[in-house]
Amino acid sequence: MRPCSLPRLAADASQEDLDRLYAERGAALVACDVARRLAVETLEVERGLVDDWLDGRPR
Repeated sequence: MRPCSLPRLAADASQEDLDRLYAERGAALVACDVARRLAVETLEVERGLVDDWLDGRPR
């Protein structure tokens, strides 16, 4: 439920800073997407277990 944190470029950044930040930001986006997918998958499984329990079906 918490937002992903993405690196930001400083106002006085150099080309080297931009290059480094480009890679760091890409890695942060991938990590954010993996966390989001895991959260969605966990929620779907949890809801399935609750539905099974409410219907009296063992899983």
